[in-house]
Parts: sequence; structure tokens; C-alpha cells
Amino acid sequence: MLHVSTFRPDPTAMGPFLACLWQGLVPSSFVLDRWIYLDGTPRAILLVWDGDADAEAWVESAFGRFGALETTGASDATGGLQACLDRDLEGFGEWMRVRGSDPAEIEHGLDVRRRGLLSPSQDAAHAAGVAWMATTPPAV
Repeated sequence: MLHVSTFRPDPTAMGPFLACLWQGLVPSSFVLDRWIYLDGTPRAILLVWDGDADAEAWVESAFGRFGALETTGASDATGGLQACLDRDLEGFGEWMRVRGSDPAEIEHGLDVRRRGLLSPSQDAAHAAGVAWMATTPPAV
């Protein structure tokens, strides 16, 4: 399962944190995707990773003892946004299909995007989105 953790290290514990991070076994199920330093003070870091319960326990132990750690499950929807940026409705539909959406969900999802794509302006796209919402139950 994909996870995103935000880690705010305790600056008074950096030595022990770094030393302990380099010691011991890392679960084979832990897969690092990204380690991103966020601008600003105090320091904050995003850790994007994949793993099972063993990996979750390791992240909690390796980071949680040395600062504030918040972790949540996540879904990688990069392909969907990339299709949007490429203005590729067919690609977006394929992305939805691969993720397991049924044909009705795919057509419904493509409808609002098509309305926006074919709109002549941001204002018209906004109105098209409002009209689409009138035919759609609110998302939970």
C-alpha cells in the first residue's frame, strides 16, 4: 500500500536519529518512492513509500521516536493528472479502466472532463462543471 508520511525531526535528536536510521534491517516490503525536504523552518520532510504492516511498524520506529510523524494511506493518481495535462481524454479513460472503473463510471468521469475540454473559456468550463454536478450525486 502506498503511504505518505510527514516527518518533522526533533533538532535536538538529529545525531541519534541519523545513527539509528543507518542501523539494523529494513523490512523487504518497504519501498522508498521519494524523500523530499520541504522549504521552511522548522524542517519538514515528506516520505512517500510503499509497504505492508512490517514496513509501517519500521517507519514508526525509525522516525516516530525522533520527531513528529504523521502517516496516511495514499493513491497514486499521477496518470490521471498527466492525461489531463496532455488533454488526452482517451488516455484518461484508459487510466480509469486500468484502475478498475466500470464502463459507466468511465463515461461519467469522461463527461465532465469532455465538457471542460470543449469549453471556450475558464468561465464556460466552470459553468459546464456546475451543470454536470446538477446531474451527479455529491462525492463522499
